[in-house]
Amino acid sequence: MEIWSKIIEKLRDHKRVILLLVCSHKGSSPGKQGFKMLVCEDGTLYGSIGGGRTEFQMVEKAKDLLQKDDFKPFLVNQVHREDAEDSSGMVCAGEQLVLFYPIGSENLSTIEDIVLQKKGVLKITKDEFVFDEKAILKDDFIFEKYEEWYYAENVNRKSKIFLIGGGHVGLATSQLFSMLDFEITVFENRENINTFENNSFADNKLLVDYNNITDFIPEGNNTYIVILTHGHQVDKLVLSKLFIKDYKYIGLLGSKSKVRKMFNAFAKEGIDKEELAKVDAPVGLDIGSKTPAEIAVSIAAKIIALQNKGSLISIF
Repeated sequence: MEIWSKIIEKLRDHKRVILLLVCSHKGSSPGKQGFKMLVCEDGTLYGSIGGGRTEFQMVEKAKDLLQKDDFKPFLVNQVHREDAEDSSGMVCAGEQLVLFYPIGSENLSTIEDIVLQKKGVLKITKDEFVFDEKAILKDDFIFEKYEEWYYAENVNRKSKIFLIGGGHVGLATSQLFSMLDFEITVFENRENINTFENNSFADNKLLVDYNNITDFIPEGNNTYIVILTHGHQVDKLVLSKLFIKDYKYIGLLGSKSKVRKMFNAFAKEGIDKEELAKVDAPVGLDIGSKTPAEIAVSIAAKIIALQNKGSLISIF
């Protein structure tokens, strides 16, 4: 939200502003879809579209535009390969499509709504800059380019992590994810659990019946679930409820032998192997974790990699 507040500040001061926005990216691009940067005629820069040489080039281009008359929004494709004819000069083997969008007083009320409402969908075309607080996208971003281009994003698109189990690992994982851009919900089905009651890092703490766990977890591409309950049978119960739903990530804490026994039991019950393959088990990156804090690090590493790379396949 801070970049929008900065833009409001400049517009109220009657300054000309250009918004740089990464509409799409491929490969190892330094800028990812949704990255934004403010370039103002008074020299103010805020935000980032990836940093380094690629950002410097775009900022200089924006500064030149601010010295000229009004211009229509346009796209610049940056190719980060030395052998490319239009190479940006970087060698990270990716591409990013950057939108140059002039922001003026006519956009002020829309941006004020973004800051005030906090959640909704921002839609941008060459002729339109609108915010719909009642809308939501299944995926956080949409970019389409045919004869015309269209960009939309969920505003304040915090990913959600649901930790099923409020024990020591749940507490440590909550603490670590509180430093990341996640909304944290912790579930427990037992009363008077000290680590659950004293968890000050979670945004939400719910005492629930695990038979109804799916009533509390929304489906979607920004929903991450980690099963950390106190027992094998409880884990199995929870996982059996989650198979039929659509989530970005499901992780299960446990030893390899525990996971193997559980999955063999599911197979005998007729659960398809493709359903079992959706589950990251044992959860997290294999770094030989022993303590709750180390387990939390392994979980966070795997989920961040999934966020940034888009697939569990060949993350490491």
